[in-house]
Amino acid sequence: MPKPAANSIRSWLITLPALLLSVNAEAVDLRFSGFGDVIYGYTYGKAPDEAAQALFESDGYGANPVNINDGFSITGADFVVIADFSDNMRFLSEINLQAARSASNELELDVERMFVDYTFTPELNIQGGLYFTPIGYFNRFLYSRAWLMNSVQIPGLFEEELNLVPTHTIGLSLYGSRFLDNGHSINYAFSLGNGRAVAPDQAVYARDPSKTKEFTWLFEWIIPGNKDSRIGLSGWMDRISSYQLDNIGDSSSTATATPMELSEVGFNPYLVWNIGQVSVLAEYVYAKQKDELGGLPEKSYSFNGFIAEVALHLQGNRVHPYIRYDRTNLPKDSGPYYGLREDGGDIARVFVPEFDAAMVGIAYDRTVHNRLKVEFIHHFDGVRPSNGILFQSAFGF
Repeated sequence: MPKPAANSIRSWLITLPALLLSVNAEAVDLRFSGFGDVIYGYTYGKAPDEAAQALFESDGYGANPVNINDGFSITGADFVVIADFSDNMRFLSEINLQAARSASNELELDVERMFVDYTFTPELNIQGGLYFTPIGYFNRFLYSRAWLMNSVQIPGLFEEELNLVPTHTIGLSLYGSRFLDNGHSINYAFSLGNGRAVAPDQAVYARDPSKTKEFTWLFEWIIPGNKDSRIGLSGWMDRISSYQLDNIGDSSSTATATPMELSEVGFNPYLVWNIGQVSVLAEYVYAKQKDELGGLPEKSYSFNGFIAEVALHLQGNRVHPYIRYDRTNLPKDSGPYYGLREDGGDIARVFVPEFDAAMVGIAYDRTVHNRLKVEFIHHFDGVRPSNGILFQSAFGF
């Protein structure tokens, strides 16, 4: 999501404790939690695609590709506050104080979630505000939550700095569960919110200029067992109003740039399966953007990617060896939209590299609040160094 200026960060950090202390604890039940992690990484080897590496160095979106871990680093810390107003109404706010994904010396304040939730019955609930888009599994439950993830690597597929998939929504969501026989249930979610902004890494918090909205939907079958397993299908529809820049490296003022209209449709099937001491996570995304004004070289542009992970859970569910494979496939030259970046009324088209890597490692739950990991990652393609060794201490409370 977009990052406030440094003075806004200081204002948030000064004001938030005062706001919490001003709440009447007798009237509102407050709950507080947080999580974060510390990483040491060592990378070595040449980039598999040296031509793409040169293109990123000349016209990339930052100093480094996102989520490269070399040396000591802090990913940041998330702080979650939940206020229970009544039995069926609550407010949740999640603020992430994080290190910049591609820079080395910046801390940013990122508002991840901020919504009011009304729970009426198991079958019907309403959520309004800023929330994780009800798409897939990883985006809703695991994104940036190293304490819950087996792997160290945040997948590029759901990286909010790239926003290949609309990871967050400002809008209204209806969701619920229908319980079936023998512990099975069907979950659903429908969301209507502000659509994509001029650039994919931005969000429209208020005063949405577009006349269309982003619509997302999700259905999943929950299968009982030692751990809940689920099979789901989700997707979204949107219309993007932005600006056409023909080549990587081009830039323009939004006042004079050529308008661009894209209709977008995406699908996201996923599977989470737990069988005894074995778990499987598989998730696939396909999205297609169609040129509605006829000014682009192609009529449509498609993107796809997937995550596949297999893990064992040993020693009383405390030791978790795993293997994972991630891949993203972008349109040529990142397509007309994914590479757009806007700043102060100026828009530019940058190069966004693809991701193609396998990870193998072990996660160890030292306590219920601390997960230690060691991981080897190998990149088959792209602009990152071909190999890396990572050590992580992830914590939560």
